[in-house]
Amino acid sequence: MLHDRMHRGWGEGRPGGPWAAWLGLVLLLGLLLPATVMADIGQGSCDGVDACLGNTGDVKNAACVGLEACFQNTGDVKNAACVGLEVCENNHGDVGNNACIGLEACIGNTGDVGNSSCVGSFACAVNRGTVGNAACVGLDACNSNGGAVGHGSCNADHACTANSGPIGNNSCNADHACTCNTDPIGDDQCNTPGECAQSCEPG
Repeated sequence: MLHDRMHRGWGEGRPGGPWAAWLGLVLLLGLLLPATVMADIGQGSCDGVDACLGNTGDVKNAACVGLEACFQNTGDVKNAACVGLEVCENNHGDVGNNACIGLEACIGNTGDVGNSSCVGSFACAVNRGTVGNAACVGLDACNSNGGAVGHGSCNADHACTANSGPIGNNSCNADHACTCNTDPIGDDQCNTPGECAQSCEPG
């Protein structure tokens, strides 16, 4: 009898035998382990050394162009966006068409960026606020900004650097117009140099 059992092998007499058990285990692990996220990449995109290394966001056409342009990016990137050196590295906001253009323009950004916005070196670096369309254009325009920025606002060098207040439409369009501002700003306001700037010193 023992010989007969050994000759029949493992699992004989039970449907599937050991292979069914292994298959069940593999399927179970497939359900329990996190799935690999595969991003959709458009034509002419992710062009550059490590341009999309670690990227998990969908990328449209002619986007994420440059050295580490979208390195570790998680936001969705639209057409002709994130163009420049390390421009959207560690970005976590969605980026509109023709947005985030220039050296580290949106590095470390977490806010959603509208079309044709955040253009210029460090324009929206470490920005945390939502940025409307055609906004934050200029050197450091919205660098370290923490407030929501409306359409057509903060278009000048350092216009809204370190701002923390919400800004309406077509406002803060001058050099240092709203630098370190903490107050809410409405539409069509603070459009001369330094008009609504505040002290950047803590306290």
